[in-house]
This record gives sequence, C-alpha cells and structure tokens, in this order.
Amino acid sequence: MDQVEEVKSKVDMVQLVSEYIPLKKGGRNYKGLCPFHGEKTPSFMVNPELQIWKCFGCGEGGDAYTFLQRMEGMEFGEALRTLAEKVGVKLTAYRPSQTEEVKERLVRVNSLAAEFYHYLLMQHRLGESARQYLRKRGIKEEVTEKFKLGFAPEGWDFLMKYLVGKKNFEVQDLERAGLVVKGQNFYDRFRNRVMFPLSNHRGQTVGFAGRVMPATSAEAAASQGAKYVNTPETEIYHKGELLYGLDVNKTEIKTAGWAVVVEGELDLLASYLAGVKNAVAVKGSALTTQQVDLVRRYAGTVVLALDADVAGDAAARRGIEVAERAGVVVKILNSKSEIINPKQYKDPGEWGVADPEGWRAAVGKAIPIYDYYLESAVARYGLDGVGKGKISRELAPIWVNISDEIVKAHYVRKLAEVLEVREEDVRAQLGKISSTGSQTTRDPSATVGMTIKTRREVVEEYVVGLALRNGMVGKLIGSSVSQWVEMPFWKKVVEQFSVLSPQFSGVKELIGALPAELRGRVEEQMLVEDRFEEGDAEREWEKAVRELEEIEVRERIEKMREEAQGRGELRGLTKRLAELTKDK
Repeated sequence: MDQVEEVKSKVDMVQLVSEYIPLKKGGRNYKGLCPFHGEKTPSFMVNPELQIWKCFGCGEGGDAYTFLQRMEGMEFGEALRTLAEKVGVKLTAYRPSQTEEVKERLVRVNSLAAEFYHYLLMQHRLGESARQYLRKRGIKEEVTEKFKLGFAPEGWDFLMKYLVGKKNFEVQDLERAGLVVKGQNFYDRFRNRVMFPLSNHRGQTVGFAGRVMPATSAEAAASQGAKYVNTPETEIYHKGELLYGLDVNKTEIKTAGWAVVVEGELDLLASYLAGVKNAVAVKGSALTTQQVDLVRRYAGTVVLALDADVAGDAAARRGIEVAERAGVVVKILNSKSEIINPKQYKDPGEWGVADPEGWRAAVGKAIPIYDYYLESAVARYGLDGVGKGKISRELAPIWVNISDEIVKAHYVRKLAEVLEVREEDVRAQLGKISSTGSQTTRDPSATVGMTIKTRREVVEEYVVGLALRNGMVGKLIGSSVSQWVEMPFWKKVVEQFSVLSPQFSGVKELIGALPAELRGRVEEQMLVEDRFEEGDAEREWEKAVRELEEIEVRERIEKMREEAQGRGELRGLTKRLAELTKDK
C-alpha cells in the first residue's frame, strides 16, 4: 500500500465531512445537505465502509481527497499533506507537482511580505505616520495585530531588496505574486500605503490591498495614484473567491449563524471594533458564487451592509439571486433610513467607530431583502399612478425569480396590498414575464444527471446495488439472474464478481478489486438508500428479480415475433409473462 492509499484508509470520512456539515445516520450511510449546491432535502451521502461520498442532487462525488480539494480549493498535494497530518502519517515519498510547488512558493513570498510590512508598521520609525493615521481612523492596536496590518514605505524597491536581497527569492517570483511591476526596471507595486493582507479562509496570505496614505499637499495628492491598489489576479489570488476577514471571524460567524457583509477592509475593521465580529468584507457590491459557497459553510443568513444602493445595482441583485438559490437567507441593513441611521454615517467604517452602539443596533434591524426592495421602490417612486407603474416594472422581474413558492406568495400578497390591486393582477403580471423567458434564471445544477435511462438499465442497476447492499452477491452470480443482465456495463460488473468473489469475502474488498473503469459507478450503489423496512430485503430481492425477468421475457417474445420462429418456446414465454404480471 502506497502512502496515498495509507492516508486515505486511515481517514474517518464521516468525521471529516462532519467538520463542514451536519450528518445524520440513515441505514449504512450518513446524509446531509450538500455543501456544493443549495438544497432543502438532503441528497449528500457518505458511506463509511468504502470511505466515499456523493451528492445525488448535483452529481459531485469522490473520496477524502476530492472532498477536501472541492471544499477548500486545495491542490491534491495540499489535501494529502493535510490529511496525513490529521491521521498521523509522515509522508516520505510524495513529490508535489510543478503547479503545487509554484503555488506554495507564492504563498511563502506573500507571507514574508506580510511579515515585513507588519514589522515596518508596528516597530519601525518609517511606520509612525501610518500608525498615526490608523489611530485617527479609530483602529486600535489590538485590531492592527489581529489582522496583521502593515505599511509599505515610499520608495521603489523596499520590498524587493528584502525578499530578493535577504530572502533569496527571484524577482520573477515577486512579479508572479503581484508584488512588483515590470517597467523599464522592476519596482514595488505598493508604495506609501497602509497594507491589508488578504488571506483565504485557511489563513494563507494570497494578496494585498493597499490604501494610500493621506497626501500632505495638493501636489502630492495629484501624483499619488489610486486610493486603493490591489494585488492583480494571480495563480493564488482571485478577487471573487475571497472574503476579507473570514479567516479571523469564521468562529464568530458560525456561533452567530449569520454574517454581516461590508464593502472594504476598513469597514470590516470598524465593525469588529464595534463588537460586530461576525463580519466579512467584499470588494464591490456583488456577491459571487464562490463567496456564497464560502459563507454558507458557516452561516445560513447574510446581512448586506454595502455602500451601494442594492435595489438599483444590477450586479448586487445577481449576487443576491445566487445566494438565494444556494439556500442562504439575505437581509439588508438600510443605511439610507433616517430611523436606522439618523446621523447618516456614510459607511460602516465611519459608523462603527463613531457610534458602536448604534452600529450594533442597526445590524440587528436588518430586514429581509424583498421587504427592502419594496420599501426602496416606494420611497423612490411614490404611490401615485405613475409611481405604482414604475414599482411594478421594477419589482415584477425580481418577484418572478423567487424560488420558494411560499415566500413568493407572501410577497405577491404584500405587493398587491401596497399597490392596492388584486393578487391575481400581480400574478398575471408575473406570468407575462415568465412566458417571455427573458427575465428568469435557472439553477445550472438542475440539469445535472438528466440522462434518461431505459427501464432495463434502471432495473439492472437496482438489482446489482440491492445485492451489494444486502449481502446477496452470491444470489446475483449463482443463479439465472446473472444471465438476464445484458446492459454492457452491468454485464461486465457481474462477470467480474463471478471471477473475484471466491477470492474476496467482503463487499468492500470485492468492489476494491474491480477494474478502475467499473469501480466508481459500482461504489455509488453503496450510497443509495434502500426504501424498505428492515428485514424485508429478501422480499425486495424477489420483487426486483421478477421485474428483471419480466423485462427479459418481454424482450425475447418481441424478438421471436419479429423473426416469426419458435412457436412452442413463444407459448412458454407468453405463459411465463402472464405468471409474472398476474398480480400487477
């Protein structure tokens, strides 16, 4: 057994998956809500005997390595090392791929850069102006330490001298990590900026955001460039896949069961200081699919506290639709409301520092997204005839995409009340939009696994699976049942069972001995839930075998009629068919 197999054999698959989602035992398997797509009925199955998992909703499946790769965005080598450490296996033979080596090097160079910037901010005289700036913004030292803030001094090669000159990295490594820019010569990307290390949810520094220091003169302001400079897209940093602060705040989020989403690093730090620590930050106003997947591992509800007007922001609305399809409840903190925000603080960064108690109270007053859409539209358009028409045209395309029919019915009634029309009128308007198909969106996972199987294929698969799950492989291969299996895939499987069963007594060993091209699909049969009472396996087997025999007999009768031969045999088959179907 090589070390890859050794590690996998020692992993407790149920325990591993349970670190991310709750599982409930059901027969020989465990099941839960799939972490990879939104669902309300569990279709995610884990089999502890074979150490495999599969979601019958979206089609994802695999072993411990693929689960960790899919959940954490790891390369195989990183998943192997993580699991090896978890189960106490010391790796001696595994060699990472070139891609893995590059990514590991980029993480190392970013981590060292973060340490360098943090040292300059906290301990070097060059960081004094940045320390004063942060104090002025209300950012306390404890938060600066917690989030490892830093400072990039004015100058073209401070970082380059440190990483290339002292730490022996190649300048090309820095360029690949987005830390330097190539012009006539290489120079530091970040200069005279407060630095915010951007870490993934596992705490690996993958990039930076740099906020320019306030200019001391109009001339300096004109030459200092953009207010914020961010790491460009690299092999380890993708803006749409990261939630700033999640690595620090994920425990707070999981404990609370909901997450506040703000826009920008300083907004996040201010919220943390104000005592709302179950928060993360995005860049821009739109949640991406990857960000939604991340946050819903820890919370079922998000409160959006963004600078932009979500109701008028098409990108933000698309992000909200993504969240809702994933089963995440979306609420809005309406910072434009004079009741909630009487002093009209412009953003959470200002609000959380100036009025922590008010910020905490405001977060608690967040309202469901569709209530916000309705309130916002009424406030902007009014309720005269023209205004009602505008409200209808803005909200009907949003209402039609509400996936939960009960929620949709609630807001159809609410919209009808506000517009002073009948519910039937609102539904008719939604029907017009649905019929055009121009406004509706589909869940791409809904088309997964839509291949239509023949009746024979369904029954053969069920018979083989039933035999595996209930210790009946001997009955499958030692009777005429095996002769009735004709689909090429299942015929090969049964033939392999006939050859291998004398050598392997257990189902796990028998499946493990199958050729690789057969094993995966056969393993999935162990994840299927039998829907009969305990003790009824024999009766179910007889029923399934009769079904398979009926298919076999019908096909033989049809073939003989087409060829017009074997009348005596045809009479016998017809009689047998009558016996098989007399109770149907």
